[in-house]
Order: sequence, then C-alpha cells, then structure tokens
Amino acid sequence: MSILVPVKVVLAVEGRDYIEPLLNYVHGSEYARRLRITAFSQPEAFHQYMMETSGMKRPDVVVGEMPFLNLWTAREDADIPCLVLHEGEQVSEYGQPVLKYKPLSELVGIILETARQRSNGRKSVNSREGGMIIGMVAASGGLGKTTAALNMSKQLGNEGYSVFYLNLETVDSSSLFTGSDSSSGVQGEGEGEGEGEGLSRLLYDLKSEGNEGTSLSLASYCVRRPEIQADTFQPVYNRKELTDMTCDEAKELIRTIAESGQYDVVIVDCDSEHGERAQAVLEASHKLIWLLADDLMSMHKCGLWLDVLETTQPEGLEAMICKTSFVVNRYMGTMINSLPRDFMELNGALPYIPSWKQMQHRELLLSSPIYQREIRHLCRELLDMESTAQSTVAWS
Repeated sequence: MSILVPVKVVLAVEGRDYIEPLLNYVHGSEYARRLRITAFSQPEAFHQYMMETSGMKRPDVVVGEMPFLNLWTAREDADIPCLVLHEGEQVSEYGQPVLKYKPLSELVGIILETARQRSNGRKSVNSREGGMIIGMVAASGGLGKTTAALNMSKQLGNEGYSVFYLNLETVDSSSLFTGSDSSSGVQGEGEGEGEGEGLSRLLYDLKSEGNEGTSLSLASYCVRRPEIQADTFQPVYNRKELTDMTCDEAKELIRTIAESGQYDVVIVDCDSEHGERAQAVLEASHKLIWLLADDLMSMHKCGLWLDVLETTQPEGLEAMICKTSFVVNRYMGTMINSLPRDFMELNGALPYIPSWKQMQHRELLLSSPIYQREIRHLCRELLDMESTAQSTVAWS
C-alpha cells in the first residue's frame, strides 16, 4: 500500500480572490483530510517562509505564480516540485505549467498526482510503507511514559505531522490529559471532536473481516483530541477486551492504523509489565522509546525484562535493541545509577519538572517549554530530522 498521508501544499498567488475559493473548495470536499494548504498573497512573505522552512514543515508541492517563484532562488536545490500557474505565457523554466483557471477539481487532482509521483520517488521517513510506529515502553509503572507519549504527540502534530495516539494500557491513564473517563464513559465538555465508534467496534470489525484485505476507514472509529494534536480512540469500557487481546491481534490493530494511509506517525502506549500487548508493541514498532528512571529499582526491573527477552527471544533481542532509544525521564543533571546491561547506551533525557508535583490543572502537563524542548529534540532524532538547535543536556 502506498502512503496517502496529508499532502503539505504551499500556494503563492497574488489575488485573494483566487486563494479563498480554492481553500473553501478543499475544506468543503473529500480532499479536506488529504491536503494541508499554506497560502501567501505577498511575494516577500512567501520568499521568507520558503527560506526558513525546513524539516517537518517542508511542503510536498509548491503551487504559485511566476513572480513568487522567481524570488525563490533556491527552488532548484530544494527537491520540491513546483506547479506554475499561468494564463498562456511561457513559464516552463520554473516548473510544470498549469493553467491558472482550471476547474478546481482538476487542479486539486494535479496537485495530488504530483505529490504521489514525488512520494514514489523517495523513501518515507521510516523506509517502510505506511506511517512510522513509535512504541513507548518501560519496565515499571509510574515513570511518566504516557506523559512523554502525549507530549510527543502534541509536538509532532504542531510540526505538521498527522498523528494517531493508541493507548493499549489496561487502565487508560491518558484520560487525565484528554478528559475522557473509561470507567464512567464520561467525556469532558468540548474535549473531543466527534464521538467515534471506538476501539471496541474496530476490534470487532477486524475480527469479522479476517484477512480479506478490505481497507477500513478509521475516521468513523476515532476522535480528534486537539489538546494532543492527534486522533485517538475513546477508552475501552470493557477492559476484558484488552486483557484477552493476543499479541497477533494487537499487532494487526497497530498495523491497521499505520497502514491506513491517514497518519504519518502512530504512537503506541502500553502497560509496563511484559505481556501480549507489550510484546506486540516490541515487535510491530519501527522505533522504540524505552523510558528509565535514575533509581536502583527501575534499572533492576529493566535488566530483568531484558533477561526475559534474551531467554525467550534471543534471535529478536538484537533487532529490538537496534531500534530502541533508551531515555531517562525526570533527569536532574547527572546520572547516579549505571545502566543495567553493558550493551545499553543512554540516547536521551527528559527533564524533571518540579512544578508538576503540585499542579492542579492537567493542561500544564502538556505545556512545559523545557519539557517540550527536549521532546522536540527526541522527535527529530527519531525521525532522522536535522535539528536546528543542539540539546544543552550532557549525560554523565
């Protein structure tokens, strides 16, 4: 399956009377979830944006008039296809000519086809089909795994990625952040956009369809959570559905989301103890973030879990380690305890935020500038992006 994640488009046209009808058409059509358009009517603003934009925010396609593209002197080195809007004049030196006043449906079709051709000619962020799967694991509870996962979701969403957050914990602790309550079925007012049929229904439909290869649209199952800039499921009310889930069923669920063509990144959060769902996360994820705490018990439990994996799956342990980033959470400036195994290397650190201990407003857990800064570094490292700023943390 080829990836069909939303296409990032920069539109550069002098007349607002051209921009607004196109945006209104896209927002009111089936293309609303497939196109993400940033529009400019001033050449200088367009030029500045293109010069400063890099990494996750780089557009997939630029659609513009010749005076705009003429200012963008670095276009030939940018590896971004250009569609040049014209009314009969010669413009081929700037990119692929497209008549400016084509029917909007035809213009959108050309944009999507251009993006498809570009996507086919390059590797995706994880050199695999579908979205990148990032698994969050820890050998013991209470290490801040869900806090880190949701902050990462928010950061990637803010950077322009389409994100799905999947919580496979028996008790979904993410409800603290999203305002939904798996025990009572109560959802906070205004907390989610759309009810969604939920994970329970999706699990049922996956079992019903078996391996027929039918493509499921996730839109009817999930809800949008603006506070974490991601789609997710309402918490499962019957927890037996989770405790009875096999490793294969969990892997099928994860891959269904990742290969749906709707998301760039899928972040999977699961229970800390080693079980069927945790094993599925270890196997299905393209990247793993293994959270640690700088205390003796946390390190000891991590070593015990690695021992279990080495004993039960010796052939898979090396591959798992290769895709794992070991990250210490609540880092206070220096490491006291050693990592439990010689082959482990510390790949990152997330800072201790003292104010979180006494806060009463859950939204503050997603808005610490210091914590978000280190989450941003971690995201860019995971996605092989060039960071515009180096981390100031030195681990010792």
